Amino acid sequence: MNRRLLVLTTALALVALPVVAAEWHTADNNVCTDCHTMHYSMQHGFAGGSVTFGSQTVDGNWLGGPNEGPNHYLLKQPANDLCIACHDGQPFAPDVVGMNSNPSPANGRSAGALNEVGGVDGYAEWMGHTLGSLDDPPGYNNAFGTYNTAGQLECVSCHRQHGTPGVYRNLMPRNITVTYAISTTRPAANTDVWINIDPATYVPGNGNAANFNPYYASANIQYQRRATPIAGPNGTHTVNTLERHCASCHGDFHGSPGESFAQGANTYGHGPGGVGGVLYNTGAYHEFIRHPSGQPMGLIGGGNSNMARYQAATTKVRTYSSQNDYSDAVPGCLSCHKAHGNMNPFGLVFLNRNAAAVNEEGGFAAGQTPPAGDYGMGFRNLCGQCHVQGN
Repeated sequence: MNRRLLVLTTALALVALPVVAAEWHTADNNVCTDCHTMHYSMQHGFAGGSVTFGSQTVDGNWLGGPNEGPNHYLLKQPANDLCIACHDGQPFAPDVVGMNSNPSPANGRSAGALNEVGGVDGYAEWMGHTLGSLDDPPGYNNAFGTYNTAGQLECVSCHRQHGTPGVYRNLMPRNITVTYAISTTRPAANTDVWINIDPATYVPGNGNAANFNPYYASANIQYQRRATPIAGPNGTHTVNTLERHCASCHGDFHGSPGESFAQGANTYGHGPGGVGGVLYNTGAYHEFIRHPSGQPMGLIGGGNSNMARYQAATTKVRTYSSQNDYSDAVPGCLSCHKAHGNMNPFGLVFLNRNAAAVNEEGGFAAGQTPPAGDYGMGFRNLCGQCHVQGN
């Protein structure tokens, strides 16, 4: 994830075209003047008429306020301000910052919510990714990415502002492709993300949350396990390309069981990068130094992960699996964390395996009442998805 300020095209909505025609920020869905201005000057609209200053309009007849430009790359506003002009508090595009001003999709937004420096809408900086943060990413290792640690966290640190056909959510970095499919039937195992909706029910560009919500609903997003692991930097491997996306910033926390390497300069703590692990028997490791992804649950038994427990759960966190019965499930970054964040520490998903109702923070079982400010019950619920200890 690069903190580079790239040429930015913010769209009226970050929504997908039918099937896999590409995400909204691709091709001719937008007009250049939605986001760019040649001279940072606009005395009248493109058809005469008035101009709005400081807030975005759907017709491009707008410009940043008196203290918001001119900007590099001919942007109408500073980069993050330009993105959230559409993606915070607008009815025509997904709201990704703080509280969702639109009706909530089923089980909440799949990526959750970003926060800002100082917090926003009750979403504090310790609850997920913080726009404008100058902090180095935990576990950053430059072998995995080209993140500019001298800059700030921007939307374009993680998303391709102009989009690329076939890339899920226009995710960075540009040397990887997180693939996806929109279908009501499970796609091939080499597809990273399955958006389980009928593409015929979606009308792109209509600016209506009722229409674009299913595309972003947690209930409709599943992550696949690739049949052949993908090779990455430092000799690492992963079973879903989303892991390579996250490793661009948090590389030292990644790698398959048994893999370790020299840590980057920005890792908190000491020791090698990677998840490590001691070989237990053929293809199975234990005694990890960081939580692994890529090893199926239950290979060792005893006090380790338990596949039968996970499969029997009524309400599951999202693992990487290409089987409808989750018999090949392995944990990954998005099993435990919301990509943007939520109102839990580190954007964790505190989901009980028997939760009757699910939202962006997770869900509790009947009879569970978490004490205010005490996250212990949430942690037990999350770990208890796959582990029997303490549950």
